[in-house]
Amino acid sequence: MSRGESGCGARNETGSSYVGVEEAAEHLGLSRRWMYRESGRHGVPRYYFGGKLRFKVTDLDRWAQQQKVS
Repeated sequence: MSRGESGCGARNETGSSYVGVEEAAEHLGLSRRWMYRESGRHGVPRYYFGGKLRFKVTDLDRWAQQQKVS
């Protein structure tokens, strides 16, 4: 795998890959701004790699399910 093919942002069948802010926001139906400003406050699991904010797709789905209102 070359340097440009790191897989960041690509989703595999298990959804365990990491995505950037844009993809995470789209996945949850939220804005990029919300992801940067509010995700930490609201407990969205997030990671920093090389100074960039990343999200794990499976974590996003788990977090979203926990937000369910009866």
